[in-house]
Amino acid sequence: MFGYVIPDKANMYVKDFMAFRAYYCGLCVALGKTGSPATRLCVNYDSAFYSALLHCLANKEIDVKNSHCIIHPIGKKPIAKVDEISKAVADLSVLLIYYKAQDDVQDGKKRRALVKARLACRKRAAKKRMPNVDKCMNECFSALAKLEKDNTPSIDMVADTMGVLMRDVTKEMMSKYRSITEDEEIFTYSLGKIVYILDALDDLEEDTKKKRYNPFIAKYGPCKNKVEYIEKNKEDILFTLDTTYNDMADAYDRMNVVVAEGVLSNIIYKGIPMQMKKILKGEDKCHTTRL
Repeated sequence: MFGYVIPDKANMYVKDFMAFRAYYCGLCVALGKTGSPATRLCVNYDSAFYSALLHCLANKEIDVKNSHCIIHPIGKKPIAKVDEISKAVADLSVLLIYYKAQDDVQDGKKRRALVKARLACRKRAAKKRMPNVDKCMNECFSALAKLEKDNTPSIDMVADTMGVLMRDVTKEMMSKYRSITEDEEIFTYSLGKIVYILDALDDLEEDTKKKRYNPFIAKYGPCKNKVEYIEKNKEDILFTLDTTYNDMADAYDRMNVVVAEGVLSNIIYKGIPMQMKKILKGEDKCHTTRL
């Protein structure tokens, strides 16, 4: 479920890409400080975006310093100083990957049990610090598991679980700063939905081969060729994607975005549409952005 919320590096100002890298590296450091070095592997572009988003909503600028990186010790990189928000996002990243691994195991991906086992201790620590966020995740993934078990053909109904998760987690994580606005609720809800929809489209062929649940397969039947499948059902798929994306972009337009505006706007207006185009062509998600 990761790798869809990324910047379009080719159309990003250098200063904004450096800022995104600072959020990414700062989150990596936060994961190392709040857990074992191995938990640094939980950092990803999606969580770096979310760190930038929460800093924006809380109206808190990051303190960036050029420091050596544990992975790339030669030379220095801009790294955001660990703060309260990055620590919270580190815990959130661990919880999300843990519950996603648990969902994958239930779907038959037995190897993901190792990820779940490796994160069990770190997950307990995150739950202790953020019990309400953990409760929200447990409820949303349980609701998702039930819909999958029932082979629900409603794409909106299934994607709604991830939308609710993103919205409610954001409300909880922002509660110590302020209440989020209606537009911010719509934005985060739509973001969660579109990530789920893109992930489901991306996994069409694999889910068909492994006979795993996928809302598109439940609605339109099995997929032998992703390109042909998407083309055949393109009108409905485009409507679902475009409606969700437009809700998200329209809400973002109405938000008061000051902190990390260049980072967030590039991802919303360029990065996510880039991913949508690739998925609709039957291509795999983008792996070309490198920090």
